[in-house]
Amino acid sequence: MLLAHLIGLDDHEVEAMARTQTKAVMVPTAALKMGRGTSSQGKLPEMLQKGIAVSLGTDAGNNSNLLETQRSMYLAAVLYKDARRSTSMVPAETALEMATLNGAKALGLDQDLGSIEVGKKADLVLFDTKRPEWRNLFNPVNTLVYNADGRSVHTVVVDGRVVVQDYKPVYVDEWQLIQKVQDIGQRLLARTGVHFPPRWPVV
Repeated sequence: MLLAHLIGLDDHEVEAMARTQTKAVMVPTAALKMGRGTSSQGKLPEMLQKGIAVSLGTDAGNNSNLLETQRSMYLAAVLYKDARRSTSMVPAETALEMATLNGAKALGLDQDLGSIEVGKKADLVLFDTKRPEWRNLFNPVNTLVYNADGRSVHTVVVDGRVVVQDYKPVYVDEWQLIQKVQDIGQRLLARTGVHFPPRWPVV
Protein backbone atom coordinates (compact mmCIF):
# COMPACT_ATOMS: atom_id res chain seq x y z
CA MET A 1 0.00 0.00 0.00
CA LEU A 2 1.15 3.53 -0.80
CA LEU A 3 -0.14 6.58 1.09
CA ALA A 4 0.44 10.22 0.13
CA HIS A 5 0.87 13.44 2.15
CA LEU A 6 0.37 11.86 5.61
CA ILE A 7 0.19 15.07 7.61
CA GLY A 8 -1.24 14.62 11.09
CA LEU A 9 -0.18 11.02 11.68
CA ASP A 10 0.19 9.89 15.27
CA ASP A 11 2.79 7.47 16.62
CA HIS A 12 0.36 4.53 16.56
CA GLU A 13 -0.30 5.09 12.86
CA VAL A 14 3.43 5.24 12.16
CA GLU A 15 3.82 1.93 13.99
CA ALA A 16 1.00 0.43 11.92
CA MET A 17 2.64 1.59 8.69
CA ALA A 18 5.94 0.03 9.69
CA ARG A 19 4.27 -3.22 10.73
CA THR A 20 2.34 -3.54 7.47
CA GLN A 21 5.23 -2.31 5.28
CA THR A 22 3.09 0.53 3.99
CA LYS A 23 5.00 3.00 1.84
CA ALA A 24 4.65 6.77 1.87
CA VAL A 25 4.97 9.79 -0.41
CA MET A 26 5.87 13.14 1.14
CA VAL A 27 4.83 16.20 -0.88
CA PRO A 28 6.49 19.14 0.88
CA THR A 29 5.90 21.81 -1.77
CA ALA A 30 2.12 21.29 -1.74
CA ALA A 31 1.96 20.94 2.05
CA LEU A 32 3.80 24.21 2.61
CA LYS A 33 1.81 26.19 0.08
CA MET A 34 -1.49 24.92 1.48
CA GLY A 35 -0.43 25.64 5.07
CA ARG A 36 -0.87 22.07 6.29
CA GLY A 37 1.62 22.19 9.16
CA THR A 38 3.93 19.57 7.72
CA SER A 39 6.96 20.64 9.78
CA SER A 40 5.02 20.99 13.05
CA GLN A 41 2.81 17.90 12.70
CA GLY A 42 4.64 15.67 10.22
CA LYS A 43 6.31 12.43 11.29
CA LEU A 44 8.93 12.08 8.57
CA PRO A 45 11.86 11.47 10.98
CA GLU A 46 9.84 8.86 12.85
CA MET A 47 8.80 7.11 9.64
CA LEU A 48 12.39 6.98 8.43
CA GLN A 49 13.58 5.71 11.81
CA LYS A 50 11.04 2.87 11.59
CA GLY A 51 12.38 1.88 8.19
CA ILE A 52 9.32 3.02 6.23
CA ALA A 53 10.11 3.69 2.56
CA VAL A 54 9.24 7.39 2.24
CA SER A 55 9.50 8.86 -1.25
CA LEU A 56 9.04 12.38 -2.62
CA GLY A 57 6.35 13.88 -4.83
CA THR A 58 5.52 17.31 -6.19
CA ASP A 59 1.72 17.11 -6.59
CA ALA A 60 -0.11 19.04 -9.30
CA GLY A 61 0.76 22.53 -10.46
CA ASN A 62 -2.33 24.06 -8.88
CA ASN A 63 -1.33 22.75 -5.43
CA SER A 64 2.41 23.27 -5.30
CA ASN A 65 3.37 25.20 -8.46
CA LEU A 66 6.75 23.45 -8.24
CA LEU A 67 7.14 20.26 -10.24
CA GLU A 68 10.85 19.98 -9.48
CA THR A 69 12.23 17.05 -7.53
CA GLN A 70 15.29 18.95 -6.37
CA ARG A 71 13.16 21.54 -4.58
CA SER A 72 11.33 18.70 -2.83
CA MET A 73 14.65 17.15 -1.82
CA TYR A 74 15.80 20.45 -0.36
CA LEU A 75 12.61 20.89 1.65
CA ALA A 76 12.67 17.31 2.93
CA ALA A 77 16.24 17.84 4.09
CA VAL A 78 15.74 21.19 5.86
CA LEU A 79 12.19 21.33 7.23
CA TYR A 80 12.73 18.97 10.14
CA LYS A 81 16.15 20.35 10.98
CA ASP A 82 14.36 23.57 11.85
CA ALA A 83 11.24 22.00 13.37
CA ARG A 84 13.22 19.67 15.65
CA ARG A 85 16.12 22.09 16.11
CA SER A 86 18.61 19.44 15.11
CA THR A 87 20.89 19.40 12.08
CA SER A 88 20.94 15.59 12.26
CA MET A 89 17.38 15.37 10.93
CA VAL A 90 17.04 13.97 7.38
CA PRO A 91 20.59 14.12 5.99
CA ALA A 92 21.14 15.06 2.36
CA GLU A 93 21.83 11.43 1.50
CA THR A 94 18.44 10.42 2.89
CA ALA A 95 16.67 13.13 0.88
CA LEU A 96 18.40 11.88 -2.28
CA GLU A 97 17.33 8.30 -1.52
CA MET A 98 13.77 9.53 -1.02
CA ALA A 99 13.86 11.05 -4.51
CA THR A 100 15.38 7.99 -6.19
CA LEU A 101 15.46 4.51 -4.66
CA ASN A 102 12.53 5.06 -2.30
CA GLY A 103 10.46 6.38 -5.19
CA ALA A 104 11.11 3.13 -7.02
CA LYS A 105 10.25 1.14 -3.88
CA ALA A 106 6.98 3.06 -3.53
CA LEU A 107 5.98 1.88 -7.00
CA GLY A 108 7.27 -1.65 -6.51
CA LEU A 109 9.90 -1.10 -9.21
CA ASP A 110 13.09 -1.07 -7.15
CA GLN A 111 14.35 -4.22 -8.87
CA ASP A 112 14.53 -2.22 -12.11
CA LEU A 113 14.83 1.44 -11.12
CA GLY A 114 16.02 3.84 -8.46
CA SER A 115 19.76 3.21 -8.30
CA ILE A 116 22.73 2.67 -10.59
CA GLU A 117 23.29 -1.08 -10.53
CA VAL A 118 24.07 -3.83 -13.00
CA GLY A 119 20.84 -5.15 -14.48
CA LYS A 120 18.75 -2.06 -13.74
CA LYS A 121 17.45 0.32 -16.37
CA ALA A 122 19.70 3.23 -17.26
CA ASP A 123 17.68 6.14 -15.85
CA LEU A 124 20.17 8.93 -15.27
CA VAL A 125 20.24 12.69 -14.70
CA LEU A 126 23.54 14.43 -15.45
CA PHE A 127 24.23 17.84 -13.94
CA ASP A 128 26.53 20.60 -15.12
CA THR A 129 28.69 21.08 -12.04
CA LYS A 130 30.51 24.03 -13.62
CA ARG A 131 27.52 26.24 -12.89
CA PRO A 132 27.90 28.70 -9.97
CA GLU A 133 25.28 27.00 -7.78
CA TRP A 134 27.56 23.96 -7.65
CA ARG A 135 30.37 25.91 -5.98
CA ASN A 136 32.03 25.32 -3.68
CA LEU A 137 31.92 21.64 -4.57
CA PHE A 138 33.27 19.70 -1.59
CA ASN A 139 30.48 17.16 -1.07
CA PRO A 140 28.52 16.37 -4.27
CA VAL A 141 25.42 15.03 -2.48
CA ASN A 142 25.22 18.03 -0.15
CA THR A 143 25.63 20.40 -3.08
CA LEU A 144 22.99 18.57 -5.13
CA VAL A 145 20.41 18.69 -2.33
CA TYR A 146 21.14 22.07 -0.71
CA ASN A 147 22.45 24.19 -3.60
CA ALA A 148 21.53 22.94 -7.05
CA ASP A 149 18.26 23.13 -8.92
CA GLY A 150 16.82 22.03 -12.24
CA ARG A 151 18.68 24.70 -14.21
CA SER A 152 21.86 22.64 -14.04
CA VAL A 153 20.31 19.50 -15.56
CA HIS A 154 22.38 18.95 -18.69
CA THR A 155 21.35 15.46 -19.82
CA VAL A 156 18.54 13.05 -18.95
CA VAL A 157 18.60 9.38 -19.93
CA VAL A 158 15.47 7.22 -19.61
CA ASP A 159 15.95 3.48 -20.02
CA GLY A 160 19.11 4.13 -22.00
CA ARG A 161 17.55 6.72 -24.31
CA VAL A 162 18.68 10.35 -24.15
CA VAL A 163 15.58 12.55 -23.76
CA VAL A 164 17.29 15.79 -22.68
CA GLN A 165 20.60 16.91 -24.14
CA ASP A 166 22.45 20.21 -23.73
CA TYR A 167 19.63 21.39 -21.43
CA LYS A 168 16.95 20.88 -24.10
CA PRO A 169 14.31 18.16 -24.61
CA VAL A 170 15.16 15.97 -27.58
CA TYR A 171 11.69 14.79 -28.60
CA VAL A 172 9.53 17.87 -28.06
CA ASP A 173 9.59 21.54 -29.01
CA GLU A 174 9.73 23.00 -25.51
CA TRP A 175 8.53 26.51 -26.35
CA GLN A 176 5.67 25.17 -28.46
CA LEU A 177 4.60 22.95 -25.57
CA ILE A 178 4.79 25.85 -23.11
CA GLN A 179 2.56 27.97 -25.35
CA LYS A 180 0.09 25.11 -25.74
CA VAL A 181 -0.16 24.62 -21.98
CA GLN A 182 -0.67 28.36 -21.46
CA ASP A 183 -3.46 28.36 -24.04
CA ILE A 184 -5.15 25.36 -22.41
CA GLY A 185 -4.99 27.10 -19.03
CA GLN A 186 -6.47 30.33 -20.34
CA ARG A 187 -9.33 28.50 -22.06
CA LEU A 188 -10.01 26.50 -18.90
CA LEU A 189 -10.23 29.67 -16.81
CA ALA A 190 -12.52 31.28 -19.37
CA ARG A 191 -14.82 28.26 -19.32
CA THR A 192 -15.00 28.03 -15.52
CA GLY A 193 -15.13 31.75 -14.81
CA VAL A 194 -12.33 31.44 -12.24
CA HIS A 195 -10.01 34.43 -11.87
CA PHE A 196 -6.74 35.00 -10.05
CA PRO A 197 -6.37 38.79 -9.97
CA PRO A 198 -2.94 40.01 -8.84
CA ARG A 199 -2.79 42.04 -5.63
CA TRP A 200 -0.36 44.45 -7.23
CA PRO A 201 -0.87 46.27 -10.53
CA VAL A 202 0.84 44.49 -13.41
CA VAL A 203 2.25 46.62 -16.22
